[in-house]
Amino acid sequence: MLTPDYLLHISERAERIAQELHEEIISRIVERMILRANRGENYILTSQDKWQLEVMQEAGYLISDIQNEIAKKSKKQDSEIKDAMYEAGVRTLAYDDSIYRDAGLSPIPLDKSPHLLRIIERNFRATAGEWENYTRTTANATQQAFIKAMDRAYTLTSSGMMPYTQAFAEAISEAVAEGVRVYYPSGHSDTLETAALRALRTGISQMSGEITNARLDELGWDIILVSAHLGARLGDEGENLTNHYWWQGKFYSKSGEDKRFLPYSICGEGNVKGIHGANCRHSHGPGDGVNNPFEDYDSEENKIVYELSQRQRTLERRIRKTKRQVVGLKKSLGAAENDRLRFELDLKYQKKAALLQKQNKAYNDFCKENNLKKLNERIKIAEWDRKQAAAARGAAKRLNAGTKQS
Repeated sequence: MLTPDYLLHISERAERIAQELHEEIISRIVERMILRANRGENYILTSQDKWQLEVMQEAGYLISDIQNEIAKKSKKQDSEIKDAMYEAGVRTLAYDDSIYRDAGLSPIPLDKSPHLLRIIERNFRATAGEWENYTRTTANATQQAFIKAMDRAYTLTSSGMMPYTQAFAEAISEAVAEGVRVYYPSGHSDTLETAALRALRTGISQMSGEITNARLDELGWDIILVSAHLGARLGDEGENLTNHYWWQGKFYSKSGEDKRFLPYSICGEGNVKGIHGANCRHSHGPGDGVNNPFEDYDSEENKIVYELSQRQRTLERRIRKTKRQVVGLKKSLGAAENDRLRFELDLKYQKKAALLQKQNKAYNDFCKENNLKKLNERIKIAEWDRKQAAAARGAAKRLNAGTKQS
């Protein structure tokens, strides 16, 4: 069994690697856009065929840049996923085997169990493969987004709807706002780092569940204890597998034959919405049917904490997104050679910096009003430092001063 707190934090290093890649990709997009914008209006007002040909060439260079960044980060990510998997496997057995030993049983050590080692290796390969798939599809989607943005800038400029500097400023702003996203077959999308976090947390949880089940079978153990945490998801709030609060923190019978306990199957292992499902922090392990270290949380308290945590996560995501936009716009501003383009970009930079100030205040106020701990690590991005923060405060101040004067 793994604790909910362990599953909360185990994927943080992998998330940071994905975040670094996200910001590198945005930097490459901005560089390519600014490179074209710096060539001037006469260059932009060329024939459409020539423009599209050159955009395709730039898109080729862009995807090459992105693939190089992916290769560098994927080497680190594979190592991180592998280390996290093996660490989690060891921790799972450390808990489970202590229960068995207390009962006088002698479980086989992990390093002497080829079956358990294969479970860890298989789950590592599956999770690493998921990361590889995300990055491959992300690279292609980013290339297509670049082509679309450049074509739109051309159309707006050549039609006279917008000066070329404004058209490029809009394109750059939209690119950094969209960021790098992973699109699922369902149509849902996540940022690259959110997808990485969810994939690793889910992969580790499923691996842990498999190891626990293998050990239960090996030793013929039937009683299961499921972990619990405050703020568990509620699903449809019915008595079914989607309502994690309903089934958490209880003893179960693996076989369903011990009538003292409900059958473990009601927790929904193997279902994406059940235990060990997508982004689930619950785990299971052997139990003795008597000693339960998990607190029986009040349903109303759990609901309040769940709703507050969801709102807090939303505010944190908004801050991270705006910080990425601020960083991307500042980079483009520094690389722009045309005065008018710099003016357009600086205005957008000021507006995003002012928005960031408001979001930070809203987050701080929300945490204070609801007695929540501010999770500063959840609002960080890789390239954000004191220098970036100071520059953003200065930009927000310039915008506010200009607004007051007008």
